[in-house]
Amino acid sequence: MARAPRQMSKPPPPRYKIVERDGRLLTIDTWATQAPDAPPQRRADLIAPGDALGAPLVAALFRVRDAQGRRLLTTSPNWDRKGPRVIALSSTGERRIAALGLLSIGVMLVLLLVALIDLEWLLPIVVVVVVLAGAISSSRTSLVTRWLDSLGEETSR
Repeated sequence: MARAPRQMSKPPPPRYKIVERDGRLLTIDTWATQAPDAPPQRRADLIAPGDALGAPLVAALFRVRDAQGRRLLTTSPNWDRKGPRVIALSSTGERRIAALGLLSIGVMLVLLLVALIDLEWLLPIVVVVVVLAGAISSSRTSLVTRWLDSLGEETSR
């Protein structure tokens, strides 16, 4: 018995089509039921003119945003009595975090300068900080929790 030659079927059309628009290559899903949307535009993280000093610090630390565009802070039960939780920062909260960050950087620079000038001056400062940290450790988390409550509203992620 002789076999009949097998006819090759045509392959199905490709699912994706690549087109060029405005010097960019776009991939279009031809199986999608909707018309392709415009490619997403990169949104620059705008910094308000009044917050120019600390805003880049906040923008670098808190990149995750909610649906309303507010930055999200995730806490830990180690330093937040209500943690873990997610706080959507208000503009006032962003300014407070920026001020705290700049203050921390300034204190670290002063301590580094003291250590460079004379290392013996640094020892009394470290001892005082350790003693004070031990003395207020029981009330520390409640202070931090109250401060975190003032930064914005609690939200689900």
